Amino acid sequence: MQQVLAAHDIPSRIVDAGIASYFGACSPAALQVLSHDQWTALLLLSSPEEEQAGASDNN
Repeated sequence: MQQVLAAHDIPSRIVDAGIASYFGACSPAALQVLSHDQWTALLLLSSPEEEQAGASDNN
């Protein structure tokens, strides 16, 4: 995901989201972007199925 954003010149970073809820799991992480790049990043990273579902709901 970070590579997709970098290809579109959107700076991002991976942030540790805290301690795992159960033993043996990796720590959860989040991808952080600047607020003015938020909507562009969401559109780039959304799946095509979500876009098609939203279009059919509007008809």
